[in-house]
Amino acid sequence: MTGKFRPFPGVPNLPRGRRLVVIVWLFAGIVACLLAAAAASVALLSGGRAYVGAEGQWSRSQKEAVYHLTRYATERNDTDSQAYERAMAVIQGDRRARVELAKPEPDLEIARAGFLEGRNHPADIDSMILLFRHMRDLAPVERVVALWARADKHIDELTEVARELRSPGAAGDGAQTARQIARINRINAVVTPLEDQVAAALSEGQRAAQAVLLAGMLLLAGALLVAGILVSKRFVRQNEHLQRALRESEGQLRHLIESAPLPLLILRAGDQGILYANDRALQQFGLDTDSVRGRALLEFHTDPTVRDALTEVLAREGTVRDYEVQMKNREGRQFWLLLSAQRLRYAGDDCLLAAFANIDDRKRLQDDMRRRAMLDPLTTLPNRAMFLEALERAVRKARRRSSRISVLFIDLDRFKEVNDTLGHAAGDKLLQSVAERLSAAVRQSDMVARLGGDEFVVLIEEHRGPEEVMIVAQKVLSMLERPMLLDWREVSISGSVGIATFPDDGDELDTLVKNADAAMYQAKERGRNNFQFYSEDLNKLTQQRFELEKRVRGALERDEFFLQYQPEIDLKSGHVLCVEALLRWRDPSNGVVLPAEFLPHAEETGTILAIGAWVLKRALRDLESWRRKGLDFSLSVNLSARQLQDDGLVNHVFEALQAHHVAPRHLRIEVSEATLLHDVAASDRTLRALRGLGAEIVLDRFGTGNSSLGLVRRFPVQWVKVDRSLVSSCPEKSECAAMIQGVVAMAGALGLKVVAAGVEAQAQREEVAKLGCHAVQGYLIARPMDAAKIPGAVKGPLTTIE
Repeated sequence: MTGKFRPFPGVPNLPRGRRLVVIVWLFAGIVACLLAAAAASVALLSGGRAYVGAEGQWSRSQKEAVYHLTRYATERNDTDSQAYERAMAVIQGDRRARVELAKPEPDLEIARAGFLEGRNHPADIDSMILLFRHMRDLAPVERVVALWARADKHIDELTEVARELRSPGAAGDGAQTARQIARINRINAVVTPLEDQVAAALSEGQRAAQAVLLAGMLLLAGALLVAGILVSKRFVRQNEHLQRALRESEGQLRHLIESAPLPLLILRAGDQGILYANDRALQQFGLDTDSVRGRALLEFHTDPTVRDALTEVLAREGTVRDYEVQMKNREGRQFWLLLSAQRLRYAGDDCLLAAFANIDDRKRLQDDMRRRAMLDPLTTLPNRAMFLEALERAVRKARRRSSRISVLFIDLDRFKEVNDTLGHAAGDKLLQSVAERLSAAVRQSDMVARLGGDEFVVLIEEHRGPEEVMIVAQKVLSMLERPMLLDWREVSISGSVGIATFPDDGDELDTLVKNADAAMYQAKERGRNNFQFYSEDLNKLTQQRFELEKRVRGALERDEFFLQYQPEIDLKSGHVLCVEALLRWRDPSNGVVLPAEFLPHAEETGTILAIGAWVLKRALRDLESWRRKGLDFSLSVNLSARQLQDDGLVNHVFEALQAHHVAPRHLRIEVSEATLLHDVAASDRTLRALRGLGAEIVLDRFGTGNSSLGLVRRFPVQWVKVDRSLVSSCPEKSECAAMIQGVVAMAGALGLKVVAAGVEAQAQREEVAKLGCHAVQGYLIARPMDAAKIPGAVKGPLTTIE
């Protein structure tokens, strides 16, 4: 009996070529089954490990929730409440995923979102879903699900306890709090054993599944072994060809890695020791093949904080993408790199493949742009944003070291005069000179910044006390006092400095700067060109000042201002020549307030413009009413420095005169010497325009300044009002009489008339008449009175005081 040998029973006696195809396909089928079993095993193991990890995360979150809820129950700290919510979010996320997967047709996206909230790694979620759905009916899995369900009930009870603890009124009930803490402890005592049981059940199920898969894989491996023996001879030659091709491929791969355009490192996952570096990496870090041995990437970081944060991320996530780090080479040269890292197995160890992209030029460009954005373009000093950023860093450092920092708030005195007189270009040069002087006055470690306008700040870090700060403040004032040369003109300014210190005067940025600003205002109010430390008393005064400014701004809207009028009479005829409008404020809190108490604040804040417009309109309205009754005299209105600088003042005066049908010759404008000197150019321009309308100009409080004659000659003045301080000393002091006589002589030479103000006694009236004054005003003649009383006090077409 003869026959041909058949290598596989059941396989027909096929031609050699087709037989090889059948053998190959049979071999491929067995391999496919083995691979499928291996894939299933890997998925099962991955899912099992993921569930074990999830259980560990769940257990930690449960303990954190118990811990923080207990602390919240005793201390009522919102931080513990928030920590409890974060821990519960992990538990509830896992629960939502399990509940969704238990449904007949689960929404896998909801399940994935739940597992993500449970802090499971995104790469493990699909295997967790697969394991739950296909192994749900196995006894160990059913036991795990049952244990989870039991634990969920206790978690719901813990949630109920938390809701009760955070309910209104719960904080005040100590007995109820004690009961709730006892419930929390009882829940924790019940849940902890369930966690152990779940972990044990998961391990048991994993071992059982591994045993089944191992048995199947052994059977498939046996079949594959038999098939391999039968066909090994056929594939030996092919294997030789394959090995040759593989060696060629490995050579190409090594060549590709070595010629990669980016620096590449292979690092140990534990300590980031360098196991491999391509040529680009060696060049980047200034290393060679010998010097790279024994080194770690951690050595090349420049910022320990960034290094520690990156190490933590890699330990937790195992991967990073496009992480900006500043590093240095072996010689210490620093550069910026973009780091990406991924876990891999290398030489049997857990390693990281790190790739770097050099972004040094881009980073330096960004830093340069940011630096430019943080500098004042005029002075190149740090601007407000950079100062606040530096102050925030300084405060944080001072808190850590329990040290002191101080802020000097500097405002230039009389800067506006220079700016208005010499022009904005000169003002800019002045600010640049001030910036240079301030930088020279402070220490190398101190920061000088410009907040805007003529406001500067100095940040002094880690000083030894107020004495050291005083030295800096005195140097600042001394530097500012020195005259400056602007456009070949010598200009003198000064500064007012306010000082606030951390932590005594404020432990927050805004408070510190605000208090330094308040101290600066006190320095101005105490005569300028000095410095003041912040104090509570100064702050109270500043607050009172701000409150007064606020009340003054609202007084006009609430119709709290009113006018009184004081007549001037001709000394020869006794006729009323003029009535002066005097502003008063009926303050609901303090009664009638005189202008000296509130007008300086209105002048500083700019409210004087609105108040002045109201005074002019109300006074002209009253004058119009008196003239309709046959009274014939002029009206005198006082103007402040701020009003004289207002470009729209002349138009406002003209419109008001027309609106009340008053001829300009019946209006007198009174300005003081100090007002004119505040801005000489603006004052001259405005007064000439008013005189051009036809109004008369009166130089008020004459004789109190140092340049009276120059003022009279320069400005279009028709009347000079001698100050009451000179009149009140007549006739007792001969020098005062001589001064008044000199004023009268000067006025006569210039064609001006003289009014003596503050006449309160008959002897004073007779004396100023004898000295040649033309008119008088004062309590002897008439006290200030309301508009309604003027017609009764003044009689006849050529009026006299009654």
